Amino acid sequence: MIVLFNPRSARWKHRLPLSILSLAAVLEGRYEYEIVDGNLETDPEEKLAGLIREKQIRYLGVTVMPGPQLVEAITLTQKLKVRFPALVVIWGGYFPSLHTDVTLESGFVDFVIRGQGELSFIQLIEALEKRLPFDQIAGLTFRRDGASVHVPKRPVTDPNTLPRLPYQRMNVRRYLGKTCLGTRTISYHSSFGCPFLCGFCAVAAVYKGRWIGRHASAVADEVLWLRDEYGVNAVEFIDNNFFVAEHRTREIAERLQDGGVAWWGEARPDTLLDFADNTWRAMREGGCKMIFFGAESSSDDVLNAMDKGGTQTSDTVLRLAERMKQFGIIPEFSFVLGTPSDDVDAQIERDIRYIRRIKEINPQSEIVIYIYSPVFFDDASLLQQARGFGFEFPKRLVDWLEPTWQTFDLRKDPKTPWLERRHVERIMNFERVLNARFPTISDIKLKAWQTGVLKTLGAWRYKLGFYAAPWEIRLVANRLFHYRQPEVEGF
Repeated sequence: MIVLFNPRSARWKHRLPLSILSLAAVLEGRYEYEIVDGNLETDPEEKLAGLIREKQIRYLGVTVMPGPQLVEAITLTQKLKVRFPALVVIWGGYFPSLHTDVTLESGFVDFVIRGQGELSFIQLIEALEKRLPFDQIAGLTFRRDGASVHVPKRPVTDPNTLPRLPYQRMNVRRYLGKTCLGTRTISYHSSFGCPFLCGFCAVAAVYKGRWIGRHASAVADEVLWLRDEYGVNAVEFIDNNFFVAEHRTREIAERLQDGGVAWWGEARPDTLLDFADNTWRAMREGGCKMIFFGAESSSDDVLNAMDKGGTQTSDTVLRLAERMKQFGIIPEFSFVLGTPSDDVDAQIERDIRYIRRIKEINPQSEIVIYIYSPVFFDDASLLQQARGFGFEFPKRLVDWLEPTWQTFDLRKDPKTPWLERRHVERIMNFERVLNARFPTISDIKLKAWQTGVLKTLGAWRYKLGFYAAPWEIRLVANRLFHYRQPEVEGF
């Protein structure tokens, strides 16, 4: 008997736990299993402990993302391992894939599956159940004689070969959220990986430039089935890069035309800029409302240091903002400010001017601002630069529970050694003024009069470029209106 556990995360608490459902799909009809979503439990530890006792659970599979989810994963796994020493604990997801040795050296995780976990997970369960060797299971890491044994990763699994998700095992309607896209929004994953190797991205570190997507017909058919079965009217395509193949994107959009489903996805600026006009029209008519892009920086030198690859330059984003205005699709541009530098002040000011320029070109552009936090990606030049300033990751898994590291992957104030407090304040104050002047459309709870108040508070500051100490904005936006931050909370 197996329990699949999705730890709580304030950021993704309303998102269907697709990673757990993907594991459930390969177990369906072969092994008995239970799904526990920590976001829906008042006491996840007792829920898990009760199942382990009552159903003689032998295996606990945990999906672990960096950030808030990691905190619960560590604390619960540690406690459950003490209470049930014979329990076999298997971690998967981005955090253990990147910090594999630290995870296993904790002593309360028995196995780590790096990268895609569906096939490796079922093979490991079968090997343990039948007492067979497991040291040839691709992507598996375990401890032997006090050292970690890393089996080479498996190639990216073709999602067209995997079984359909067992939606019937979850109360799907509990995960249908009201967003700026629609009243019943669901998350959906249609591809694995990304063909690019950006040096600050966990996806690049795990997938190493590989991408495979589900067939367009299968994606569209399942989206329309979700519409008919659960009343879904909006979809977040949470692929790492949904728009890799233009012909696939166009076919999905054409199949969804007149389907009554709005959608959002993530893309590269240079990829979308090269899409043909008829593809853009098909996307708009097929329900595409907003696209998320990694703009990252105003500096071509910084973009090169980020290993953005391809043909993305600072000019790419400006031209894309103009082009998207023509087709009525909202661009959502994310920026990573505060990368390792000896001249952080000039870098930040240049990025602020650049963001203002984007808003001049296309005022509908949504701006998402992060502060750079390194990713454990040894090939990345940015990580090497960060280490040159004295940055290092924790050496023990439990150290990630310290307050500094708990918020590290939220990329708001990672407390990296090259950034002073005034740099962080400059970035955050600009973001507060920007968000007041141009309130995000994703905060659907804001009433028209509240949006008007924010715009009034932000207008004079934004016009004058005066961002220091915006206490009145903080009071109104954060304490009175509880302004939504999509970069932290999602939709």
